Amino acid sequence: MKAWVLKRLGGPLELVDLPEPEAEEGEAVLRVEAVGLNFADHLMRLGAYLTRLHPPFIPGMEVVGVVEGRRYAALVPQGGLAERVAVPKGALLPLPEGLSPEEAAAFPVSFLTAYLALKRAQARPGEKVLVQAAAGALGTAAVQVARAMGLRVLAAASRPEKLALPLALGAEEAATYAEVPERAKAWGGLDLVLEVRGKEVEESLGLLAHGGRLVYIGAAEGEVAPIPPLRLMRRNLAVLGFWLTPLLREGALVEEALGFLLPRLGRELRPVVGPVFPFAEAEAAFRALLDRGHTGKVVVRL
Repeated sequence: MKAWVLKRLGGPLELVDLPEPEAEEGEAVLRVEAVGLNFADHLMRLGAYLTRLHPPFIPGMEVVGVVEGRRYAALVPQGGLAERVAVPKGALLPLPEGLSPEEAAAFPVSFLTAYLALKRAQARPGEKVLVQAAAGALGTAAVQVARAMGLRVLAAASRPEKLALPLALGAEEAATYAEVPERAKAWGGLDLVLEVRGKEVEESLGLLAHGGRLVYIGAAEGEVAPIPPLRLMRRNLAVLGFWLTPLLREGALVEEALGFLLPRLGRELRPVVGPVFPFAEAEAAFRALLDRGHTGKVVVRL
């Protein structure tokens, strides 16, 4: 089979021929149709992710494909950018009819992250949440999931032309990052911030009302400076860390999330697909991942 292999950290991908994977006990071989790319995949290639893979390895953690005639999504530690991948049967997520492979590839990471991050923050109906990068893969998912949970959503994006998308998905208001402090003040402060930028976390704390919570999901713009504890004490603020990967081992938690998401998928919740690249152009897909001009999920289609 064909697969894209990273042979050294920070190096290029190489398209190689590999033996077909064989399913061990409790596994199934997925014929891959599409792969959703995430910023974590980029970090893995650099050796900068929270878990470090040692080359050679096949990048790609979010895959969609067919097993015995039925389409599934799956999250795998590695191996997605290949024609086939062996997946634990328990990791296969059955998908509702009507989703394209591209839409399905935009579902697992973003929607599970959005739901579980909001649950970790103990989000309650009627609370006000800021969704950063609201036109991206996670942002578009978070806007929809927050609305489905009964939250009021203030969406933020880097460029004015990106604001129409989160508004169409149900955000109550959308603003550029420069406009967000004024809008948050007009809202009387925010209860929740889903932080994905990282570098401006001090500014994000200033948007919170008394008792507000910031969920630290990512640092796309760089590491955050230390947060003075007194800053949190004065207004009873909380900063919560969130990482999806270890939570996937908590079966009851994932089952709860899927119980909320899957019945709504394709109706109330719809993954937003961004640029789609053929398998032969995987490197171009990674370049698009780092280009903040796109919206939605970057997908590689086999």
